[in-house]
Amino acid sequence: MRLHWTRTLPTIELEQEIARQASILRREAPVRFPAIALALAVSLLFLPEWIVGSCALATVLGELILNRIDARPDRITDGWRHPIYIVSAFLLQMAFAMPAALLWHVEDQFVKAYAVGLMVCTMLHIATVRSIHLPMGLAGAAAISLVTLVSNTLYWLPKNDLPALALTTLCALVALGYSFGAILAANRLHRETAAGRAEAIAANATKDRFLAQMSHELRTPLNAILGIGHAELRRAMDPVTRERLGVLIRSAEGLSTILDDILDMSAAQQGRMPIRPRTVNPREEIVTSVELFRPLIEEAGLALQLVTGDLPTRARLDPQRLRQCLSNLLSNALKHTRSGRIRVEARMELSSSVWPMLRVEVSDTGDGIRPDEAETIFEPFTAPRSPSQPSARTPGNGLGLSISRALARQMGGDLRLLPQSGQGARFALTLSIQPVEASEPIPPQPTGSLAGRSVLVVDDIATNRLVAAAYLQLFGVRTLEAPSGPEALALLQRETVDLVLLDMNMPEMDGFETFRRIRALPGPSASLPVVAMTADAGDEHRAAYVAAGLTGYVAKPVTPDRISAEIIRVLGSHQRP
Repeated sequence: MRLHWTRTLPTIELEQEIARQASILRREAPVRFPAIALALAVSLLFLPEWIVGSCALATVLGELILNRIDARPDRITDGWRHPIYIVSAFLLQMAFAMPAALLWHVEDQFVKAYAVGLMVCTMLHIATVRSIHLPMGLAGAAAISLVTLVSNTLYWLPKNDLPALALTTLCALVALGYSFGAILAANRLHRETAAGRAEAIAANATKDRFLAQMSHELRTPLNAILGIGHAELRRAMDPVTRERLGVLIRSAEGLSTILDDILDMSAAQQGRMPIRPRTVNPREEIVTSVELFRPLIEEAGLALQLVTGDLPTRARLDPQRLRQCLSNLLSNALKHTRSGRIRVEARMELSSSVWPMLRVEVSDTGDGIRPDEAETIFEPFTAPRSPSQPSARTPGNGLGLSISRALARQMGGDLRLLPQSGQGARFALTLSIQPVEASEPIPPQPTGSLAGRSVLVVDDIATNRLVAAAYLQLFGVRTLEAPSGPEALALLQRETVDLVLLDMNMPEMDGFETFRRIRALPGPSASLPVVAMTADAGDEHRAAYVAAGLTGYVAKPVTPDRISAEIIRVLGSHQRP
């Protein structure tokens, strides 16, 4: 049941309004309750204990009833809950205002001033805190108005002082009228703020869906471009052809990197970047990341210096995110440095947190960064300007530093630009890591050969099947293809394979349904490792596939190294049929 003046408000909006009202009341409770106790304690100096005690008991009872009802805003329309909610708010304010009304009758100018001040504070509290749900605010204000006008009338009538009664009543009505106006204005502001927040959330959700859909749609043709490009590059012997194919592949990989960065940035802004710490050797992870860039750095005519201090041999951290941050920093240094060197220095440092910090500094002798851009370079889609050419922006999509800082902060550290005494820029990446005992083993990295293995590729797009088959044949893998879930199930009953590469977004029978039916097959086929091969590249998709029971995951566009590494990892934990 609802009060009739709230029936024009949709139920879901009423529930959300009650939830917001309850939230602000709970946040304000640590201040409100001591203030109530102090006001009642002062009233004890001038009023009988039984009166103050009764008002205090009624106030506490009203707070308990309101708290119990608004704890379940989704049930506010059940039975008489909403009318009881409003009546309780009315009685609560009446009980609290009663001592102030009685203090108005004490013939002492300071006590009267205290009574007026208490009434004003109560009305201010209603206008600012209890006006989110308008019926609650109006009920509380009505209680204050009733108590005020009745008390004032009872004070002046016995004195037969009608002019004083008229003047004080007029003043009270003006103040109360203004208070009612403030309640309405505050309620309107709360509604507009809530509506704006809802619109922002909806727009953000639309943006996320758009990014996910565009990423999915672009990854499918990218998969074909990269797949055919890699396959042809391995066969091509003509230098000109190889150079052109190399340009094609690098361009497609650049576009794939931009897609990954946009998805990562969207996830980082919402705090959805998963951190998966595991036991690794920090020095090995840093060296591996740096050495990947050594050919590119030396090809550019630059020197690469790597210094690792006293790092623990074993520690818990997310190696993938560490490599991602270092790759962004090294890529930036390479883009901005034309001569000189790039230096990477890693060491441990103490911190105020429970665990020590891993500190990695990456410096270069490039153009450097303008002092006024020391913080703006960490904003999304912001590329730094060269101090020597202020009007020119450096190449890049302006996401790497922003993503790296968000990741570092999620891992308990930060990414900052440090002052540089000479030429170039110097960044400090810090991560909170947990050193572990040497007795705890580091999980072995999967190794092995795929030669002689057989893999079933299931994808409704022929180009994707062609790309996967071309990659797998490079490693000596026998491939079978199925364009749909039903055909894959029929093939598995006739053929023996080691693994299934399964597209998750097929028409009619999608990947999830196909996977469930594979697990329901008789014989060894039911326990086959199944790897999701999909253009859904978000971490939430990976988590959903793992939670559904799939054995592995590889995002499109796939590359030979990526697909072989995932298959080797998955097959490493399965016995060969």
